[in-house]
Amino acid sequence: MQRNAGTTARVGIFGIGLAAYWPQFPGLQESILKHLRYIVTTIEPWAEVVDGGLVDTAQVGAALGDRFTREDLDLLFCFTGTYATSTQTLPVVQRAGVPVVILNLQPVAAMDYEAADTTDCLANAGVCPVPELAGVLTRAGIAFSVVTGTVHDDERAWSEISGWCLAAGAARSVRRARFGMLGHTYPGMIDMSTDVGVVHAQLGAHVEILEMNDLEDRANRATEEEIGAVLAQAAETFESLGDISQKAWELGGRITVGLERLVRDFGLDGLAYYYRGSPGSETEQVASNMILGNTLLTAAGIPTAGEGDLKTAIAMKIMHELGTGGSFCEFASMDLRENFFLLGHDGPAHLALSDGKVPIREL
Repeated sequence: MQRNAGTTARVGIFGIGLAAYWPQFPGLQESILKHLRYIVTTIEPWAEVVDGGLVDTAQVGAALGDRFTREDLDLLFCFTGTYATSTQTLPVVQRAGVPVVILNLQPVAAMDYEAADTTDCLANAGVCPVPELAGVLTRAGIAFSVVTGTVHDDERAWSEISGWCLAAGAARSVRRARFGMLGHTYPGMIDMSTDVGVVHAQLGAHVEILEMNDLEDRANRATEEEIGAVLAQAAETFESLGDISQKAWELGGRITVGLERLVRDFGLDGLAYYYRGSPGSETEQVASNMILGNTLLTAAGIPTAGEGDLKTAIAMKIMHELGTGGSFCEFASMDLRENFFLLGHDGPAHLALSDGKVPIREL
C-alpha cells in the first residue's frame, strides 16, 4: 500500500505597510513588495501559498480578511514590512480564524547608520509595529508567535518558518483524518480509554468503530496472488529471527491483505486495535496475527497502535506527518549507569526508527 507522503499545509501570507508613506518615500513600497515576493517564493516549496499581497489600509485589511475566510487556510504569516497600524492587521487575522505568525524579518542585519536616510530607516522598521500588534492580538484573545531575523541568509529564522509549515500540515492532516477503532481497549488498562466524542469535537478527526468480523471477512477473501505479493514485500522489508513457519507467513499475509482492504474500504488514516477472542476461535487467530500487516500499514503512513490505544494512534499520525517515525511502545527497563530508558513492545514497528531491516519473529 503506497501512501507515504505527508500533508501539505495551506497558508496565507500578507505584508503590512502604511499607504501614507508611499507618496512621501519613493521606492519604499516597491522594496517591501520585493521582500514579500521573496518570502512567498521561499515558503512555496513547504506549503500551498495563498498570497494576500500588501495590506496598507484598514479597508484593504478587511477585504483580505474576507478573502482568507474563504480560502480554507491552516496558518497565516504576517510580514511586517514597515510600520502599519493594528487596525489594518487585526481584521485579516480575526476573519481568517487560524494561527498567525508575525514575520519580523529585517532586510539587513544592521543599517549603515552614517549613510541611511528616512527611507532606509522605514525600510528597516518592521519591528516597529510588532509590540502594537502583540498588544492588540492579546487583547483580542488571538494566540500568535513571532519569528525574528533577516529576510536573507538567516538559517535559524527560515528553519523556524519551515517548521511552522510542517506543523500546520500535520494539524491539517489530523483534522481531516479518519481513525479506525477495531475491537476495544486492553482489558484492565483503563488509562487507554478515549472519549470518541472528544476526538471529534477537539480535533475534528473522525473515529470509525469497527468489528473484528469486518477484518475477518476481508482476510478470508484474500487471493493467493495478493498473499504472494505481501510476502514478497515482507521478504524485502524484514529480517527473520529464527524459523518462521510457512503457515505463519501465509496467515500473516492473508490478514495483511484483509487489513489493506479494511483501510481502503473505510478510508482510514490510522488504526487502534485489540481483540482477544475465544480460545481457538478464528477471531483469536486473526487478532493475534496482525503485526505483519500493521507494520506495513504504519510504514505507509497509516499508523497502527495496539491495545486499542486510540490516542497513541493519533500521536503516531502526527509524528509521521512531521517526518519522523512513531511507534506504539512502553517503558521496558532503565539503565541507571548510563541514564537512559529502554522502550519497546511486541506489535507493529515504524520502519523509520530502524537503521536496517526490521527484525521479525514468530511468537
